Amino acid sequence: MDRAKYLERIDYTEGIEATDDVLTKLHKKHVYQIPFENLDVHYKRIFDLDIARVYKKVINEGRGGFCYELNSLFNQLLNDFGFSSRIIASRIIDQDGTLGPELDHMAIYVKTEKEFLLDVGYGDLFDTPLEIRSGVQYDGRNYFRIDKMNQQEYLLSMSEDGADFSKRYTFSLDVVRIEHFNDICLDKQTNPKSYFVQNVICTKPTETGRVTIFNDKFLERKGELKTETRIQGEDDLTRFLEEKFSIMIRRQTVNK
Repeated sequence: MDRAKYLERIDYTEGIEATDDVLTKLHKKHVYQIPFENLDVHYKRIFDLDIARVYKKVINEGRGGFCYELNSLFNQLLNDFGFSSRIIASRIIDQDGTLGPELDHMAIYVKTEKEFLLDVGYGDLFDTPLEIRSGVQYDGRNYFRIDKMNQQEYLLSMSEDGADFSKRYTFSLDVVRIEHFNDICLDKQTNPKSYFVQNVICTKPTETGRVTIFNDKFLERKGELKTETRIQGEDDLTRFLEEKFSIMIRRQTVNK
């Protein structure tokens, strides 16, 4: 892994030390510069979690990815810079309260003098690391709370106003290896019931809001102003990816 090229990709230009301040800056830069996207699923390109392949896609080719790719790659960078970091398993909680399967989502655990939850591969969550502790935390956009469920499991909740919280996912601090995610990663790419098979997604925050492609819509939020533009087919999708996300996608036939 070319660490200098990785830092250039996320527009990080400051010094590197294994400190809480650097950790916060790296996380925020990553979220803002590298989008959450499932374009390979849309174009039916089966991929694995080989770290060299993920690096080539995200860093060399200027792409994004989904949780297993982005969090495993960022975890590797943190380890290379001397952080005590490892991937952990999470389970997404749907709007109806349904808990996802084991290994449903990947996040990152980092231990300094404190303990932190990191996640650069969720789509729209926290911009900066959250300390694993009781109480409400604010990342500059939203409020978050981490509640301990048992010895190793925690519940992450999110709120826009700091009062009305909704559950996002549970996570465990148990040690897990990246190979454990291989089967479910493939399932999310190929299962007709998979959210990622059924939808096209590309999203990242901006200084004033967020830009998102969701299926045939381009959504942009600037402060309180929200706009929605219809995406007229694959050529239009390619244009929006280039103009709004700087993603130069190599298209191939999509078999519906």
